[in-house]
Amino acid sequence: MIKLYGNPYSRANRVRWALETVGLEYEEETIALGPDGTGSERFRAINPNGLIPVLDDDGLVLFESVPICLHIAKKYAPDTLYVNSFKDEALLLQWSVWAMTELEKHNETASLHVTWFSEDKRDPRIAAAEQAEVKRCLTMLEKAIKDDGYLVARRFTIGDLIICEVLTNVAFSKVDLSAFPAVQAYLKKNLSLPSASKAFAPDIVSPYLS
Repeated sequence: MIKLYGNPYSRANRVRWALETVGLEYEEETIALGPDGTGSERFRAINPNGLIPVLDDDGLVLFESVPICLHIAKKYAPDTLYVNSFKDEALLLQWSVWAMTELEKHNETASLHVTWFSEDKRDPRIAAAEQAEVKRCLTMLEKAIKDDGYLVARRFTIGDLIICEVLTNVAFSKVDLSAFPAVQAYLKKNLSLPSASKAFAPDIVSPYLS
């Protein structure tokens, strides 16, 4: 039995997408953010960090979205969503970690100062600096995928899934993707997969499909 704790507007989206890609049956319990959800005593008994997503894979309880995605791919789709060589695995792990520590980190900070903070808390200097970092990351990604449209192994892997899910939040940092045509095409192609349409709320993916 596989159970996902998450909600449609969280990093649970990447886990849900991985589950849908592999075609696994699973149950999802929607957990709200805040004291009655992620902060509740019941949920903190599941994840003491008080964060979603959490995956319960037949008693193996995992937190942190990227390791969860890697677990799903390697256990349930080792020849399709994961990779087969040590070299490709090293590259897959590199890009999956980079998605969190570089792309997502800078995009989140930019988004706070462009979209989410109230006007009095926004700092235009931080916003501009972090948007520049997002563009640096996108330049790296553009170069990495320009030849065959994928990060590793010349096919769609869990690394592409993780990065594309992170990219669904670029709208909130207001970084223009038109300067990165390979990234735009990559995002549209992968978010058009049937598994993505099952995993995401329509308003999350629609800005990238036109």
